[in-house]
Amino acid sequence: MKDLFKSELLRFRLWAVAAAAVHAGILGFMARIVDLAQQPLLVYQVFAMTYAVAGTLLGLYQMGTYRKPNQWLSLLHRPMHRLRIAGALGGAGAVLLFVAAALPIALIVLYQDTMTARVVDMRHWMMPIAGWLIALIGYAAGAYAMIGNRRHSFAVLVLPCPLMFSQASGVAMLALQATLLAVLVGLVAIVFRPDPVAAPRGFAATAATALPVQLGVYFLVWMLGFGVEMAWTATGTHPLNTPTPPKGGYIEADRAEGKDILLLGIENSRDPDAMLWREQIALSDVYTHYPLRNLPHRGEMTNLQPMEFTDGERNITWVFKHDSMRFVGYGALDKRARGDLGVGEAQTAASAKEFPAPTMPFAADYLYNAQAAYQYDDGQGRIYERIRLPQGEVMASPPQPAGDNLLVLSDRAAYFYPGREAVNGLDLLQPLMRVPMPGKVGNLSRMDMIELLDGYLVSFTYTWGVWSSELQHPFQQVLRVDGNGRARIVARRDIAQDLPTAYTARIWWLSPVLRTLCLGAQDLYAAPDPLRAPPQPMPRSMLWLALACCVASLLGAIWLSARQQLSPRNRWLWVAMCGVVGLPALVALWLMVPKRETQPAALPDLQTAAA
Repeated sequence: MKDLFKSELLRFRLWAVAAAAVHAGILGFMARIVDLAQQPLLVYQVFAMTYAVAGTLLGLYQMGTYRKPNQWLSLLHRPMHRLRIAGALGGAGAVLLFVAAALPIALIVLYQDTMTARVVDMRHWMMPIAGWLIALIGYAAGAYAMIGNRRHSFAVLVLPCPLMFSQASGVAMLALQATLLAVLVGLVAIVFRPDPVAAPRGFAATAATALPVQLGVYFLVWMLGFGVEMAWTATGTHPLNTPTPPKGGYIEADRAEGKDILLLGIENSRDPDAMLWREQIALSDVYTHYPLRNLPHRGEMTNLQPMEFTDGERNITWVFKHDSMRFVGYGALDKRARGDLGVGEAQTAASAKEFPAPTMPFAADYLYNAQAAYQYDDGQGRIYERIRLPQGEVMASPPQPAGDNLLVLSDRAAYFYPGREAVNGLDLLQPLMRVPMPGKVGNLSRMDMIELLDGYLVSFTYTWGVWSSELQHPFQQVLRVDGNGRARIVARRDIAQDLPTAYTARIWWLSPVLRTLCLGAQDLYAAPDPLRAPPQPMPRSMLWLALACCVASLLGAIWLSARQQLSPRNRWLWVAMCGVVGLPALVALWLMVPKRETQPAALPDLQTAAA
């Protein structure tokens, strides 16, 4: 085992060293230009995809060189267990990927921590591990795709997809990556045998092998749905491409200007002031606010956006440090340390008040986190808490202008704060009024409002989640808020769905079981997110459609399995799986199990025929 491990290291050592040198050069060049620790999420995603692709290519090439029949038999017929052989090859691949992917990241982190004034947290020291795990996930997926049955093994490449949609962060993300890597290693162990294309033995191994196949079919059929949209677009009938969107639909609501969405909201209102409001809408400024979809979490390895701002008068760049929960400054010109910055009057490093949660800058001269909003005073060089949400509520939109006042959205209500006090002071603001939201903030797509002589006319539009079928009943509600904060409903309308429900809900009715599994993987190890809304129940028609698909899959499995090489026990287990999972399981059955071999008809005896 040691000799095989060493031979693999020697075989790829030059490639690993070259890849590490190129990787370190790219990171070093970028570190001289920008702060790599304060890049937006997209930059980290691009690097992660690069590591995954590099690992996949190594797995494909390494196992592809051994996958030829003669070389595979020579490899497996060594005087050691097959899993020890797999461990030698995989261990060498892990070391090579550590040198090529993780080591350059660790060197750059060490450089920024010891030779610059830039902020380096413990979360940044986890990034080499995360990059290595991502590369190993790609390596295991590539190895399985090359070793397994070519009819279905490449479907395993969809298993790393949950990393892009996961809600986990920090250590929880490392746990998710390790879990996914363990699943892929288990799949490689199943097929790493003398006859890798043979059907797995045992129901557990069969179900594990069938899982990526079913997910691959599920994802492919869902992607084919976009071909329908392309056909609609080509024929000019797609609602997104028509000059005028369908009347009363969510495309119209999402595209509408502020004045238009308010007019649509009160179009059928019977309120006696509706005519006056229409005139005021035409003459007033409309303020549109869009809620946040994510909030920063302590210890997360990525950033929603760079967590820094610059004091132009003092030429100091302040960067939020997760370890100390304060801002750390360095000179914008000389790059030298400038100390810490907390909240309130006491600003020294020893007595500065910590922020309760990771805090990030906002374009309207405010800083915000999940619980509060802050303002940086250029004259004093201090940060003051201006807005604090009630306990149990989280920030859904930082402070923004709303006429003469400020508007802040939480996950439960809209708060109006006095604009004059916000401009002329630095004290903690008290809300003038609180307007409860009529729905879940996770489904809120926009909030539009105008300022009246005595209060506001506020519109809440709930269309977020229609495209993913998580929102089944979009609507718009318009409220009249008086000067004392009392709100009354003046109009409510249901918003139509512009695309057929069977199309938008195909991700669910195709296989409710797989949809539930994907949602569970998305939330695995993740803390509850108050800015997300739970999926709404499916319409009765979609329930019947899902049931029809499961019944069709069950009947198809009964017919197909009778013509395949399956024992009676395994056959009925497959039939049950197809009935529960649906059509993806039926396709997996067709791809994974070979047809039953039939004996050719016996030729007639020549002597008998001659007689």
